Amino acid sequence: MRKHIRTAAVATVLAAGTALGSIATVGTALASEDTGFVDGKAGTHDDWNDEGTLAKDDNSNAVALWQTVLWADGAKWKAKNGTLKPFTQDDITGDFNSRTVSATKFWQAGNGLKQTGKADGASFSLADNNLGSANKKGLVIYDGVLDETVQFKRLTVAGVTQQVYFVKVDDEWVAAAY
Repeated sequence: MRKHIRTAAVATVLAAGTALGSIATVGTALASEDTGFVDGKAGTHDDWNDEGTLAKDDNSNAVALWQTVLWADGAKWKAKNGTLKPFTQDDITGDFNSRTVSATKFWQAGNGLKQTGKADGASFSLADNNLGSANKKGLVIYDGVLDETVQFKRLTVAGVTQQVYFVKVDDEWVAAAY
């Protein structure tokens, strides 16, 4: 329940101004919560090793970030008839649904991890090895197996001790909050 409230609070703050124009306000909203947003400091290659676990029925912008990783790495999900189908940009919904569970298991199997179907610390830790360095504008490239460039932003937000990751959802940069 808390993650749904946080997502709604962040969405409300972002709706009040442009997605990146209200960063200070987002920072205040995030800092007032006691848990959950994808963050990092210093080098990017160990940013996600301390993230919480995302699982079936979670709904948040942190899920959208994980789904972006699945898409970038060419994950597939298993249809009811057993056919493997590609996890596409249309599957980036922020809802950790059955397709996301299946694609996560596929991704975990391909990376030598236990197939839990949850985006856990081990999965996040392995994924962040593919993050490039943040540039001066906070842009971080995720080097997935697809030819397309996947981008996140890691920005300093007022009132938050670590930089907050942003993911593009429906062409808007949103804080990757749980």
